[in-house]
Amino acid sequence: MAITNLKTALKEGFKCNDNGYFDSFLDNVYGKRMDQKFQDMFDKGSGNELHSKAEAIHSSSMLAYNFFHWIDGTSCFNYDGINYTNVFFEVRMKTLMNSNFPANMDVVLTDKEHKHLLFIESKFTEYCETKKWDLSDSYKKENAFNNNIEWDEIIKEIREEVINCKTCKYKDGIKQFITHLFGIANLCNDIALAWFNKKNNILQLEKPFDVKFINLVFEPQKENFNDEHDDFDKYRTLLENVIKIVDNKIKMEKKSLKIDFLTYTDLWNLMKNQIDKDDLKDYLWQRYMRIAEGAKQ
Repeated sequence: MAITNLKTALKEGFKCNDNGYFDSFLDNVYGKRMDQKFQDMFDKGSGNELHSKAEAIHSSSMLAYNFFHWIDGTSCFNYDGINYTNVFFEVRMKTLMNSNFPANMDVVLTDKEHKHLLFIESKFTEYCETKKWDLSDSYKKENAFNNNIEWDEIIKEIREEVINCKTCKYKDGIKQFITHLFGIANLCNDIALAWFNKKNNILQLEKPFDVKFINLVFEPQKENFNDEHDDFDKYRTLLENVIKIVDNKIKMEKKSLKIDFLTYTDLWNLMKNQIDKDDLKDYLWQRYMRIAEGAKQ
């Protein structure tokens, strides 16, 4: 493969405009169709996703959709020994006590009884963008939190890490990481849990349950996309340092919240032998993994 721009390489073999946008989000998904239940999930999220950002060939939400939509009661995804049989997209999470502005989680997987939860935030090419750290002042108020976690101290440490990082230009991803942590940790609060169940009526949770949080990021081939891979490396380093700050500090029902960093290549290696549709695997390979670092068909 000749060295080229990552977004240009993504467009090879796919009909989109010069800016990398399809005429419809359906052109951006496997089989050019999406079940109505999934369309409803995206429509209930924020930002009119399906008719704006989801039409981009570099859409991280459609990347996640294409990888996870096949999971159901007859086709489960095994991760860390848990069989996940349900998939939900654009799940709304309550962040601050007196705020109704949610954080939207890209993907949530659950087992049959909703006792094992896997929260997934997807990133595709965002780390190539220059976006500053911009966490609202509301997160600095001591009475804003729904649980007894020392959020002010955690946020202070993360802020220092972000400020001291002079190489990574995509700081907005760390802000999103924090807001999603708030949403997940708040599930131990009965009021926030009731809010969650009301807003996500197709996903009803009842304690106790255990939780994992995966930050899933696409890693482009280093040889062919050196600049983009450099941006990826810098974002991964910053995010992994931030994860270390909060690791083992957040407790839910006396169980640690497990936070992982995975690349889509890691996911591909775990998932490709669990997908029983050869045409879906071919689609994921041609659409994404042929230009991912370390991926093998």
